[in-house]
Amino acid sequence: MFMDAVMVAARAHGLHTCPQAAFAEYHAVIRRELGIPEREMIICGMALGYADEAHPINRLVTERAAVEEFATFEGFGD
Repeated sequence: MFMDAVMVAARAHGLHTCPQAAFAEYHAVIRRELGIPEREMIICGMALGYADEAHPINRLVTERAAVEEFATFEGFGD
């Protein structure tokens, strides 16, 4: 939820984000480069900056299941 709040705040300021749980596999390198003590655990990271809208990778749109396929909402009128 913390990362989600940072991501929403970033967009409000015109920045883009990319949360990355894969950072955890590189904890030794990250720990060394950033001086993170052994007593702290690295579980994720986030890229923050301005997306290059012209780059082809940023135009990728994946298929998504419709909300109705995986969720139901009760008590919202109708």
